[in-house]
Order: sequence, then C-alpha cells, then structure tokens
Amino acid sequence: MKKQLYIFLILVVSSWTVTAQDLHFSMNDMNPLYLNPAQAGMNIHVRGSIQYREQWRSVTTPFTTGIFSYDMNTMKNSRGNAKLGVGVQVINDKAGDSKMGLTQGNLNLSAVLKLDEESKLSFGLMGGFGQRAIDYSSLRWESQYVNGAYNQNASTGENLSVNSTTYFDAGAGFVWSYGKDQGYITQNNGIKFNIGFSAFHFNLPNTTFMGGTDVKLDTKFVGFTNAEIGKENTNLTFIPSVYYLRQGKLQNLILGNTFRYLINEGSHFTGFVKSSAVSLGVNYRLKDAIIGNFNFEYANYTIGFSYDLTVSGLSIVNQSRGAFEVVFRYRTPNPFGKMSKARI
Repeated sequence: MKKQLYIFLILVVSSWTVTAQDLHFSMNDMNPLYLNPAQAGMNIHVRGSIQYREQWRSVTTPFTTGIFSYDMNTMKNSRGNAKLGVGVQVINDKAGDSKMGLTQGNLNLSAVLKLDEESKLSFGLMGGFGQRAIDYSSLRWESQYVNGAYNQNASTGENLSVNSTTYFDAGAGFVWSYGKDQGYITQNNGIKFNIGFSAFHFNLPNTTFMGGTDVKLDTKFVGFTNAEIGKENTNLTFIPSVYYLRQGKLQNLILGNTFRYLINEGSHFTGFVKSSAVSLGVNYRLKDAIIGNFNFEYANYTIGFSYDLTVSGLSIVNQSRGAFEVVFRYRTPNPFGKMSKARI
C-alpha cells in the first residue's frame, strides 16, 4: 500500500510539472518550427514532417503527442538577397487517464536575408490558436467512493461545467546561419552552423478552465546552436548540438552529438542509384534522461527514432523507461545534391 501511494504521489507531482510547461521533444533538429519561427523556409525550398512522441506507457495510460509541420520559402525579392518563409504547424497532445488535451494550430512567417556568400539571418513571427480540454468522466473523485467502493454514478461534488478553453498564442525569434564550402554533401568538405533565440507565449495566454481564475502560460525562451562538420575525404560527419529552454522556474538543457555516415553516393548521371546515410546520436537532458537516436536518410526522405532512458528520480517509477519518438520528414532540394552557398 505504501509503495502504491509513493508511486501515486510521484505521478501527481510529475503531472503538475508536465502541465506547468510546454511540451518537449527529444529530436529537436527534426522540429525546427517548434523551436523557432525564424526557421520557416530557411535552408530549404519545401519541408514537411510528422512526429509522434509517447511516454509513461510503463506506468499508466501513456502521454501522447503528435505534430505536423510544413514550411517553404517563396517571394524572392528583385535583388535576390531575401525571401519570405511560410510555415504551418498542428499540434495534438493527450495526457494520461484524464485525456487532458491540447490542440493548437500555428502560422509562422519569416524574412530570410542573405548577408554575404556564406551567411544569412532570419527573423520570424508565430501566431496561433490553442484549445485545452479535459475529460472529467474518466476521473475518480473522493465523493464517488461509498463505504470504500467506487460508484461512478455518484456525484463528484465538484463544479465541472467548463471542460475546455481557447486562447491566442504568439512568439518570435531569429536565427543566424553560416556555411562554408557547401558543395555536394558527398564531398564532405564543409562546415555549417546555426545559432538561434526565440520567445513564445510573450502575450501570456490564459489557459484556465475555471472562471474568475487566471492560469497564464509563462513566456518560454529557447536558445540553440548546432553544427555539421564534415571530416574531409571520409564518409563521416559530426553534428554537435546544444538546446536550452527556460519557462518560468523550469529549465531544460540538452546537449550531445550525432555521427552521420554516408552509406552510398548516388548516381549524378542516371539517377537510378540514390544517396543514403545513417546517423547515430547520444544526447543528455540535464538531470533527466540519456537520449539515443537513429536516423536513416534516403534522397529527400528521412525517418528517425529516439528513446529516452530516464536517469532522474522518476526512474523508480518507470524503471528508466522514458519516452519514444518517431518522425518522418521530406525536404527539397535533395540534401545529397549540390547546394549553392548563396541559396536562401
């Protein structure tokens, strides 16, 4: 009984932590719009992805999150040194037995400016509408226990007239990108890196279900840097990254490295043979989890998997089995093909 109560209390505390902050993902490089609206249409022509995350399955009804993203660049100016990036994103999340859910749609706009032949700067804005909802019928209340037995038809004794709320959300950010000697990815002779900063919920949206009580989302600040460093005349590329997120008193630091290995260089003449690569990476979310990831790239397509191994105190509850993610992405131009350094 004591063990069950202990586990219950940990889950309650964990649930409060989850609901007090935004959703987070382990494969951040696969989810650029969620990190920074300035990445809409940056370094690509067209990009689309579907990402799914599941956690807590080893303990209770799993928390599930799905996110769809699509972005592109368009409207190049007459001088050819600036473009408009446009992106849309749809997020759906359900949390455990209560089915406390979030559905949100965002529109992202960015201005991508070429500074010189090797660098560019992008500014972005995000606006969207979100809805949070809860299914009270799946919850159990103290007043529904009669003589120690649960009676689902008994009154909850609570005022549960409102089960959803809708709000407007806004964010902004910038990204600086640098690339040198970016020819064919198969030449593996270049280096590029990105530095970005963004802020979300700066309008402090109210997400409460209860009238007369404000429960506002704290502004979330995100900073990141990542790089791709090719080891010339080999098939190996190093992809280090650092991501920092802060929202209210909560903060997240994720750092690590991914190794990409070119399996096959495609045919540049017939096109019958497509280029492909595999990536293996290890990241560490400070005081929380070790994250392993695997990606397979084939021409314009990428499929990725990640798994979080819990190392915090919550490992007592979930036996170190954290979250699982899978993502599918399509992008143009083909990342294995020739890319101009000046392309924006």
